[in-house]
Amino acid sequence: MTTTMHKRYLLLTLILLSVSIFTTAAGNLRERVYLSTDRNVYVAGDALYCSAYCMDVNTGRLSDFSGIAYFEIHSGNDMVQTGKIAISEGRGCGRITLLNTIPTGNYKIVAYTSQSRNEPDYDYDMSSRTISIFNTLSTARVEGGVDVVADDRYPFNRPVSSAMDGNAIGIEVRTDSSADGYFPVKITNNGSETVFMNVSIRHIDGIASPENKGITGFVAGVRGIKGTSPEFIDNYVPEYEGEVIRARISGMDQARLAGIAGKYAFFSTPGETPSTYSSVIGEDGTVNFYTDNLYGDREAFLEIEGLAKDQVCHLELESPFIDVKVPSAEKLTICPGLAADLEMRSASMQISQYFDSDTLFEKLPVRNINMFDDRAISYNLDDYTRFPVMEELFIEYIKEARVIRDGDSRQIQVRIRESGTALYVNDKSLMMVDGIPVYDHEKILEYDPLLVERIDIYPNSYVFGIRSFTGVINFITYKRSLPSMSFDDNVRIVNFQGPAYPQAFTCSGVSDSYPDYRQTLYWQPLVEIKPGAGIEFKCKLPSYNGNFEIFAEGISSNGDAVTGSMDFLL
Repeated sequence: MTTTMHKRYLLLTLILLSVSIFTTAAGNLRERVYLSTDRNVYVAGDALYCSAYCMDVNTGRLSDFSGIAYFEIHSGNDMVQTGKIAISEGRGCGRITLLNTIPTGNYKIVAYTSQSRNEPDYDYDMSSRTISIFNTLSTARVEGGVDVVADDRYPFNRPVSSAMDGNAIGIEVRTDSSADGYFPVKITNNGSETVFMNVSIRHIDGIASPENKGITGFVAGVRGIKGTSPEFIDNYVPEYEGEVIRARISGMDQARLAGIAGKYAFFSTPGETPSTYSSVIGEDGTVNFYTDNLYGDREAFLEIEGLAKDQVCHLELESPFIDVKVPSAEKLTICPGLAADLEMRSASMQISQYFDSDTLFEKLPVRNINMFDDRAISYNLDDYTRFPVMEELFIEYIKEARVIRDGDSRQIQVRIRESGTALYVNDKSLMMVDGIPVYDHEKILEYDPLLVERIDIYPNSYVFGIRSFTGVINFITYKRSLPSMSFDDNVRIVNFQGPAYPQAFTCSGVSDSYPDYRQTLYWQPLVEIKPGAGIEFKCKLPSYNGNFEIFAEGISSNGDAVTGSMDFLL
C-alpha cells in the first residue's frame, strides 16, 4: 500500500471514528429549541429577526452540543417557509424575509435540531410560537383561518402605560434625552446568575398580538419532561460542528449503484475563498457531507469524481426539513378598523425594501474555518504579459506548477513543499475555478486565461473532507462565478439554503433622509449580562410618534426563564 493510500485510509478511519464518538456522546441527549422573534405581528415581505435557545432537557440548561437548528413556518398542514440558524453553546440568531405570497393568517414557527429527530416522541408543538402575518398586497387568506368581525368586537390594543414587568431584569428609558435623534436605554441584570437574552424595541399599534407562552412556558415545558426516558433511534447524525448535508444518487438501480459505491463525491460552493467537502458514496447511494456552516443562500455544485461514461448519474440534495404536522394556530381576527395600522405597516415594509434596509443591520461574528492557510503563492495576471493560452502561463512565469503529458491528456502538477524541500510527486493535484473543483485538467488548460484575474497556488497537501490532494491551484475569475466554464454531465448545480447570517438591527446607520417608519426600532439577539451588570445603548428615534415596548427575554446560566418589558410613549 502506498504512503498516500495509507494516509487516506487513516483519514477515513479517523472520520468514521469521530462520527461514532459524536453519536455515542449524543446518546440519549434531548434538545428543545425556542425561537424568540423581534415582533409577533408582521406583513408579508417583512424581515423576521429571530434568536434561538437550544436547551438540554437532561441538564435543564443551554445545550453545548448541536451546531445548527432548523425552523419551519406552518399554516395548518402547509409548510410555507423554512430557515436555518447556526448555534453555539445553545445560542444563535438569524433573519429571513417573509415571502410576499404568504396569505393573511396566523402561523406557527416550529424549531428543532437534527438530534431532535432521533427522539420518536419529540413534541414539536411544545416549543412552537404563533405569529400573525398580514398580506397587504393581496387578498389571499389562510383557508378557514381568518375571522372578520365588527370593530366593536375586535380586541384593539389599549394605550400603554410606563409600567415594567419582570423582577430579574431592570429597564430604564430616557425619552426626555433625545436631542441628538436618539434616546438612551439601560438594561440591568438584577439576578444572581448570568443571563443570555435578546432585546427588542417595537411599535405597539392597534393590531392585537397572538398569544404565546413565551420563554417562561417553554422552560416550564422542558422541566416537565425532564426525567422521562424515551426510546431513541439513530437515523440522524448529530450536527456538532455544522450541518451534515445529505445527498442521494437518483435514477439508478441497485446493480448500477454497486459500481458507484466507494467513489468520492464533492459538495462545493463558488467564491474567492473555497468551501469544498468530500465524502464517500455508500452502498445505498447516499452520501453525507460533514461541513462547517455555510451561511446564506447560494449555488452549490455536486459532483462525483472518476465516473466512466456509462456511469453518469446525479446527486440530489435531501431536504433537512421534516415538514412537521402540528395543530393549526388559532384563527386570525381582523376588522375594518385595522386599515390605517396595516397601511402604515405596509408602507414601512415597502420603504424598507426600496431603501435597502440591509444597510441598517449589524452583522455579528461568525465562525469561519478556512480551507487553506495563508501560504498561497498568488499571481495577479494583470501584472504579467497576458497570454491567450493557459499552458503558456505555466511555461513563461508560473514556476510552482508544471504541465505534463499523461497518455493522450495533460495534467497540471504542483511542486510540493515538504520538510524544507520542493518536489513534484505523482499524486494528483486539485484544480479549482472560483473554488469549484475541476478534475479534468484538460478543461483548465482549455479555459480562457483572459477571464482569470488571479491564480492562487497552495504548494502543500490538503484534505477536503476525506479526499486529499498534493497541491491545489485556484483560478479566480474577475466575476467570481465560473464564466464560460463547461462541466461534465455528472455535475449538478443546485440552490442551497444555508444558515441565516447572524444579524442585529441597531439602525445606527439611519440617515436623516431615510423615511423612517420602522416597526422594529432595535433588535439585539445575543445579549449576555453578568449578575449586577448592565448594558447601555442608544436607539434611533423613528419619524413618527406612538406607543412602543421594550421587550427582553432569555435564559439564565442555571436554566431559569428571564423576561422583562416596559411600555413607553414617543
